[in-house]
Amino acid sequence: MTDITSDKVNDLLESAINNSTEAWDAQSKYFDDLVKRNVASFTALSAARIESLTTIGESENFNQAFEANIAYEQSVRDALNKMHEENTRAWDDLQVELSAIYTPLDNE
Repeated sequence: MTDITSDKVNDLLESAINNSTEAWDAQSKYFDDLVKRNVASFTALSAARIESLTTIGESENFNQAFEANIAYEQSVRDALNKMHEENTRAWDDLQVELSAIYTPLDNE
């Protein structure tokens, strides 16, 4: 049976507090970066839409307008795929970081 001493309890509480603080920091950074990535992506998409509508408005025929819209739709797909990949990679990195925080060391 393990002896429970006040020092062991204090060490456990200190470890729990430190782990929670590290986890909070990691999660806060993840969500802050997530918002920044998403805002940047949607800002770029808005600018691309304005540009495509300008091009469509200046088109001399239907084919030019249609091609401008097709190009915009492709840029939207590419931007959303890139954002998804970046967000997925950031989520995976967060999971690894949280796992490292909460996984006890072998020598403990």
